[in-house]
Amino acid sequence: MELKQKLKELRTSRRLTQEEVAEALGVSAQTVSKWERGLLSLDISLLPKIALLYRCSIDSLFDMSRLWSNEHQREFEARVHELHAKRDWEGVYQACITEIELNPDTYKNYPDVMLHVYRKKLYDNGRVERMISLADYAEKHCQSSDIRNEIYKIMLQICAESDDEHIKSKADYYYKKLPSLRQSREIYAKCVMTGDEYRSQLKKNLIQLVDMAECTVRQLISPDMPLDVRLEYYKKAAALYEIVLDNKYAGFFDPPLLTDYCEIAAIYIRLGQRGKADEYIERIVTAIERHMNGSREKSELLYSTLLPNATPTEKIIASLFRYMINKPELDEYKAELSELQKSYENFIAKKEATQCQKNN
Repeated sequence: MELKQKLKELRTSRRLTQEEVAEALGVSAQTVSKWERGLLSLDISLLPKIALLYRCSIDSLFDMSRLWSNEHQREFEARVHELHAKRDWEGVYQACITEIELNPDTYKNYPDVMLHVYRKKLYDNGRVERMISLADYAEKHCQSSDIRNEIYKIMLQICAESDDEHIKSKADYYYKKLPSLRQSREIYAKCVMTGDEYRSQLKKNLIQLVDMAECTVRQLISPDMPLDVRLEYYKKAAALYEIVLDNKYAGFFDPPLLTDYCEIAAIYIRLGQRGKADEYIERIVTAIERHMNGSREKSELLYSTLLPNATPTEKIIASLFRYMINKPELDEYKAELSELQKSYENFIAKKEATQCQKNN
């Protein structure tokens, strides 16, 4: 896109008149008009003011996409991966913030840094206030409702866990920003979509509902419940995924089901029903083997739909292994699970090596 078109698009998207832009920049309305028609070259000394007015980077005015190419993204991801390996959580935070400052209009980076703050509990007021500021900016300027809703969900959790009453009060604000199921626009997809686009949207709607329902059922479970009642709740939660999974490979959506299986097996052990526990451990083993064997029998519904900002499946399963192996109720299966863990780690190492070779 040429600069003249970019300037007009940015102005209209901010709902500003040429007169308002001229006043903000200290030039005449005729000058702004000539910029947008390509009749007058832009004074480069005004670039910082223009970028500030339109809330964009100077680079984006000139569509310098090469600076934000796939290579740049790979370098950034590699840097963050290296910092994660060192468990340098502050470094990860600073790297993400720097990336956002360099290109504030790449809104997909916002949920990533917010999720990092939430997971690592980096809850000092300065950081949380910074996250609130980013959320406010995205709310005003991000056009993607999916990204905005993802931001609302994460910020809701961050603010709810704050010790600062002012910050804590923001949780209710973000909660009310999330669309309720009955008001969600997605149920009206058939009014604006047809064919494959409509079918893809229906799949997305379904998995989001299943994911929410499974999570909701698990949240109903409390430690003071009788074991048999907790067992039934976990089985109901697992059943929600089983209905659409149909015993096939589901990628990112396998771990929550496997977590339910883990809890079910542990409860059966406590109830003295080793045979039933064996059954659910076997289900876990089978599902993870599907990942290692590259199963071609993929769940059409689950595998074809990814949630925004989904954490890589390998990371979730690695964490699940640690959880299962350290769970006292599953001590009888520790040797079996440890052996499976080693196989899985070897599988991931080979996969990463292959990917590295392709990139080189």
